[in-house]
Amino acid sequence: MEGICGLKPGNIEAFLQNKTGTNESVDSSIIELRRYQLKLGYDTVPKFLELYGRGLPSKLNAPGTDPTTMLVTILYSEVGQLNEVIEVWRHGSTSAMERSRVAARAATEWKRSIADIAGLANIFTNTIHKPVSFSPLK
Repeated sequence: MEGICGLKPGNIEAFLQNKTGTNESVDSSIIELRRYQLKLGYDTVPKFLELYGRGLPSKLNAPGTDPTTMLVTILYSEVGQLNEVIEVWRHGSTSAMERSRVAARAATEWKRSIADIAGLANIFTNTIHKPVSFSPLK
C-alpha cells in the first residue's frame, strides 16, 4: 500500500482539504500522542482494548467533532515497557483538537469507557507534535 490509506504522497493534502471542507492549512496540523501506562497483569491490555473499542464509536461520531480529527492508530507494547497503550491522533490544528475534545466529553458511551479505563491506568501522558515538512503524515 502506497502512502497513507493508499493515497500517493502528492494527493494527501488534496484529500485532507476535500475531507474537511475547511481552509485549515495542512501545515497547521498536529499529531497527538496519548500514552497509557497500565497496571501489571496479563489481562490489563485486553481489558483496556475491549473498553476502548466499546466507547470509541461514540467518540468518533460525537456531534461537534472537528472533521480534521482522525484516529491514526492504537498501539500496544509486547516487549520492553509492558502494558503501554498509545493512541495516535491527527488534528488539523490545536483548535480542531480542542473542538473534538469538547465533543468527546459529551459522548455518553465514551465517558463510561474512560471511567473504567482510568481504573486500569497508573500513568497517562499526552503530547502534541508538529510533523516535519517532509513527513508523509501531516
